[in-house]
Amino acid sequence: MRKWWFGFVVTMVVFVVSVGVAVAQDKIKLGVMFSLTGTGAPTGQAQKAAAMLAIKEVNDAGGITIGGKTYLIEPVVRDDETKPDVAVRRYRELVEEGVNVIVCGTFAHVTTALNEQARDGSAFVIAGNSIEEKIFRKENKAPYFQTSQGAVDAIGRMTAEYVIKTFNPKYVIACLPDYAYGHGVSVGMKQIYEKHPDIKLEFIWTPVGTPDFTPYILKIIESKPDVVQMGQWGTDAIEILKQSYELALSKYTRIFFNAIVLSLAKGIPPEAIKGVNLGMWLYHDLSGLKEKDPATFENAERIRKAFMEVVGEPPDVMAAYAYIGTKEAIRAIELSQSTDPAKMYKALLENPEFMSFKGPATWRPDGRPFYKYAYFVGEGKGLEERADQLDFVKITDFFETEALCLPLEEMGY
Repeated sequence: MRKWWFGFVVTMVVFVVSVGVAVAQDKIKLGVMFSLTGTGAPTGQAQKAAAMLAIKEVNDAGGITIGGKTYLIEPVVRDDETKPDVAVRRYRELVEEGVNVIVCGTFAHVTTALNEQARDGSAFVIAGNSIEEKIFRKENKAPYFQTSQGAVDAIGRMTAEYVIKTFNPKYVIACLPDYAYGHGVSVGMKQIYEKHPDIKLEFIWTPVGTPDFTPYILKIIESKPDVVQMGQWGTDAIEILKQSYELALSKYTRIFFNAIVLSLAKGIPPEAIKGVNLGMWLYHDLSGLKEKDPATFENAERIRKAFMEVVGEPPDVMAAYAYIGTKEAIRAIELSQSTDPAKMYKALLENPEFMSFKGPATWRPDGRPFYKYAYFVGEGKGLEERADQLDFVKITDFFETEALCLPLEEMGY
């Protein structure tokens, strides 16, 4: 009896240990790194929530299957603090811990530093924000680096196309932030405005973290442009629009804000955004597509409802890109049946098509997707026009344009 009991106990100990090892092996770690503190925090927190939602959806559906075995996804969260040097340290920590699949990216200069760090091929990286287009050139891009949003230069091209087509200006001032994001936008704007030599284009640069935009706004007022294209980000975007309202900038020129997102719009008083022309990568109310493109509308609604149920509000555009990046990173793991960065990247390029809130999308060899609907344009609503706090814009255009990406030949492919 004692021998039987001893044998049973030994067997159970071995079983429990084995199960413990199996449980540990039945999880695949995924790095989740955004700006959870610092200037990018309003957006980074939304991105983190989106990545966690994407992981939850995969796990709730039973996980992913590799070699006939099921695995759950385990997020490993890090804060880049909106600082390139911190992001690089966190990246190294993740890789040293064996985490070589990472979703990340809130501010362009931080993501640019991560691309440089990943040039050794140590990780598969999908960023959820946009960066300078030159990073996607074959000689500059890390081998297994992608971004679900694309290039900031595209914002410059698309908004310039729209402003010229819609407002027929003779004099435009571009008021942009003085770092990688703003400089990338300026490159794209120049590519379009150079085709229109009759339009005067002037740049005003604002440092990141500027507390008082008064000198810049007064300079715009004194210059009297037909349109001012603004492109600040994070808390700077909130402050420049608030201060533009306080100084009555809209009385002197038309304001076109290049890229607004929900997390930023929530911090801007309704009166400060009323009547402002707004460019957007995404808006949570795409009912205008319901008849024109029901498949895209239904997919966007599915994502919106999932966010409402779990997060309690519609997806911020940056959150939506983080959601896409996370889902696509996990899809790459399952497609390749591996967490090897090279195999994952190859698998996505061999199976590049996916459905998004911006319509059908296709991964390009330069690490970014082409979306059917490149951009959305709208006009800011005042308090009296809003159904609720989040109803801040009326969509006026679903913008389809090849300006979203440069031809692959120009990117070195």
